[in-house]
Amino acid sequence: MSDLGQVLKKARLDKGISMDQLEEMTKIRKRYLEAIEEGEYKILPGSFYVRAFIKSYSESVGLDPNEVLGLYGNAIPAPAVETVAEPIRRRKRNDSRTTEKLSKWASTILMLSFVLLILGVLYYFIGNSYNGDAGNEVNPSDKITDKLPDPANAAGGQPGETIAGNKIDGDKSQQSGQSAVQPPAMVPVVTLSRTENNIDYYVATNADKLSVQLKIPGEECWLRIDKIVPATENRKQERQVIEEKLYKKGDARDWTSDSSVYLTVGFPPAAELIVNGIPISLGTKKDVKRIQIDLQKSV
Repeated sequence: MSDLGQVLKKARLDKGISMDQLEEMTKIRKRYLEAIEEGEYKILPGSFYVRAFIKSYSESVGLDPNEVLGLYGNAIPAPAVETVAEPIRRRKRNDSRTTEKLSKWASTILMLSFVLLILGVLYYFIGNSYNGDAGNEVNPSDKITDKLPDPANAAGGQPGETIAGNKIDGDKSQQSGQSAVQPPAMVPVVTLSRTENNIDYYVATNADKLSVQLKIPGEECWLRIDKIVPATENRKQERQVIEEKLYKKGDARDWTSDSSVYLTVGFPPAAELIVNGIPISLGTKKDVKRIQIDLQKSV
C-alpha cells in the first residue's frame, strides 16, 4: 500500500465511511477506489483518471485535494505528453485548391439563384400591371379635361368625374417598391477532414465562432477542452486549457470559442458532442478520443 493510499484509507476509516458508501458518494466504481488505496494505478481506465479520482476521494473524506495532490503528486503517474497538432496552413496544397473551387462554385450558384428570383418577382408584377391597364383603354379623341370635376363641385363631386386609374397605379407602384428579396442565410457546416495519429480533424465553415455542447447521458466521463492559439512570427502554435473536469451522469456544458479547439474525451461512449448544432460521432470504443475542430471564419 502506498503512502497516499494509507492517508486516504485512514481518513475514510476515521470518518466511519465504508467502501460501498464511498462508491455512492463519489460515483466511482469500488474496484477503482480499492486500487487507489493499494496504489495499483494500472487498474484505472487511464492515466487521465488518476488525479480526478483521487481528488473526488479526498473531497469525500474531508481532505483538501490540492494539499493531497501537492504532497503525493510525485507518486501519481503523469498523463501522457501529447504533441501539438500540425497547423492548418501545412495542409496539402491540393486539398486547399479543391476547397477553394467548391467555395467558388457554391457562391456562383447562390448568386444565379438570387438573380433568377429577382427576375421572377419583376416578371410577376410587370405582368399584372400590364393586364390591369389593357382593360382600361382610353379613346385618343377624348380629352382628359372633359373628365375632370368642376371646381365648384369638387367638395361634393359626382361619380365618374375622377380618374380612377391614378389610385390603382399608385398602389401598384407602392407595392413594387415595398417588395424586398432577402438572400438565403448561410447554414453552418462541420465536416471530417482527416484522421492522423489517432486525432480526428474537423473543419467548421459558415460561422464566425464555435459553439460546443457536451452532454453526459451515460456514466461519468473525463473531458478536457483546449483553445488553439495560432502561430505567429515570434511563437509557435500552442494550446490553452479552457476546462478540465470529470463529468457525472446527467451533466451538460456549453462553450463558445472564436478560434479552433482541441478536445480530449476520456470515455467516449458516455458522452454526446454537438458543434454548431451538428452532432459529432465519438464512436463506441472505450479508448481516449482526441478531436480537433478548425474554425474557418467566413469572409
